[in-house]
Amino acid sequence: MERRVFLKELGILSGAASFATGLMAEAAASPLSRFKLGAISDGFSQDFDEALKIMKNYGLSWVEIRHVFGVYNTEANPAQIQRIKDSLDKYGFRVSVIDSALYKCALPGTTPVKGQRDDYAYAKQMDLLKRACDRAHELGSDKIRGFSFWRVAEPAKLSERIAGELGKAAEVANRAGMRLVIENEESCNAATGHELAQILGMAPAHNLGANWDIGNGYGRGEVSFPDGYNALDKKRIWHMHLKDMTCQANLKHCSEAIGGHGQVDLVGQFRQLLRDGYQETMSLECEFKAHGLTHLETTKRSLQGMLTAMSKAVA
Repeated sequence: MERRVFLKELGILSGAASFATGLMAEAAASPLSRFKLGAISDGFSQDFDEALKIMKNYGLSWVEIRHVFGVYNTEANPAQIQRIKDSLDKYGFRVSVIDSALYKCALPGTTPVKGQRDDYAYAKQMDLLKRACDRAHELGSDKIRGFSFWRVAEPAKLSERIAGELGKAAEVANRAGMRLVIENEESCNAATGHELAQILGMAPAHNLGANWDIGNGYGRGEVSFPDGYNALDKKRIWHMHLKDMTCQANLKHCSEAIGGHGQVDLVGQFRQLLRDGYQETMSLECEFKAHGLTHLETTKRSLQGMLTAMSKAVA
């Protein structure tokens, strides 16, 4: 082979190798190669097929199921469940978590500070959990989201009782081969990372962990990252909800913001998750309302903001 031909071909091969190396580096740096990012489907649409179609356009392959076709998933009928299965297969999605309203009710003998009505009465909670377990089996997940009862004036005094109730629920879930992930929810007794850590510390069931919501603690005066996150046992964080928040001075009057446009240190949180070796799932939860924008538009913008923050974290 003539030298100039050899050098030309070598150059082509070298260029091809460099291009392939660049593609591999780009794939390795992609946030979706490092994080199991999904979203709650009804943030995009109540039509599950339409929601997955939109999510697929962003490269997502995980989905959290809450409301579908206008009903909570635990109340969906067999035909609706089959439609969900068909859409999961069609778009190649896996279910991260089955949402339930478990313990979004008053703990007997207590008075909620905001006077909320129970989604399901206390006496019906275990039946609700069993339906959620059935949904998880049908749709291929091993995690069910729950709560810590409607918030009272002094929630710390109830921590031991709540831990006991969570332990009972964990036994039911364990018999079904399920993990329970308890969300820190502003309207419930475990609203912050610190409050959730205290309750989980009293409830050592091996299948009981946290659904860490990075935004909800702000409503109770907690800086979610690093303060709330650092309070939690990292080995028991099995799912996350992602959102952004804006607050006035001293964390007063906090409200949700489009992802990446608030004051939550999203990049710092993602970087810390990488350092901690987090391997579990996470979902965008966008309930932000903005004048002139539809819910779908705010959800899309928030998802893009999360992807941008993740890209910075993995760079």
